Amino acid sequence: MNKDSDITREILLRLLFAPGRTHASPSGEISPPIDSQAETTPYGEAADGSPAEPDNFGPDPSTVTNPEHLNPLDDTDPIIDSGDVTVVQTHFEALLKHRLRQEIEPRPPLFPWEKTIQDYPDTLGQEASTPSLWLEHLQNLDVPVALPDDVLVEIFNQCQQVARQTWQTGRRLIEAVETLFPDQPQILEHIAGLVSRPAYRSSQPQTLDGLHYDTASPQQQVALSMMAAQSIFDAISLKVSATTPTEQKQWLTRAGTLSVSASYTSGEQALLEIKAQLPQAGALVLTAAEQTIETSRSGPGELVVHLSQPQAQQSYPLDIALGDEDSCPLQFQVTVE
Repeated sequence: MNKDSDITREILLRLLFAPGRTHASPSGEISPPIDSQAETTPYGEAADGSPAEPDNFGPDPSTVTNPEHLNPLDDTDPIIDSGDVTVVQTHFEALLKHRLRQEIEPRPPLFPWEKTIQDYPDTLGQEASTPSLWLEHLQNLDVPVALPDDVLVEIFNQCQQVARQTWQTGRRLIEAVETLFPDQPQILEHIAGLVSRPAYRSSQPQTLDGLHYDTASPQQQVALSMMAAQSIFDAISLKVSATTPTEQKQWLTRAGTLSVSASYTSGEQALLEIKAQLPQAGALVLTAAEQTIETSRSGPGELVVHLSQPQAQQSYPLDIALGDEDSCPLQFQVTVE
């Protein structure tokens, strides 16, 4: 009995006084310190070349970093490998977006200037204010077939720009509708030559009777669009001369009829006078080479502007705004011939 206790005590002492070793050899004897030669000795072989005895207390520390001697369990796939991270992250983001959408849709955030939810147009600029302000006249153009509102607005906006840039009639018609027919330049040139002739326009009501724009052929759509453009050009153009000193045009609006007249006095004291009868509050702006003449009123009534010494064969832009200052103005061309 005492012999067993002495053996146990001896083993414990050996473990305590051998801190460089984490285990004992199977023989129970304290192994010598590991020298440089032992470190280079392959696993499973003694220093003298004979096979080493197995170690019952675990792998030798010198072999732990060798993949061939790792525990087979280390080679098994982890529960979540690197390839699963992307799947989990994508799924998490999808759930997060769905949750945010559920919370935002009933109470969408507002801009700083908003008090309630508002609807905004898909496009900004002239297209946003044109339909509500000038569309009534566009719907009553001298065209044998009614055109869709979006087509009318597109032609109207193009006409306002083209009128101040191009003078030749056929070229004007092409530029006014080419955004609607970008891939048909030959058809545009051919039909522009026809529409510019008064005889062609006067004969079309009988030819196009019962036709609808949506079911018309491309050539017919081009012709109808150019006829609408020609009608718009006529409505926004005022031409005066010594032989024809006065001309008047009218434009229908939702607030009433807008009347504009131009009067020209020739001679040494040449004078161009523009009068506009507004159906509501508005402003008048006449632009010359070196000056801008403008006037406004807070209610319906007449506005008048004068230009001294206007130049012959010269066109002067005239902008008429109604109602809101941010609304799109109607742009006339006043020409002194």
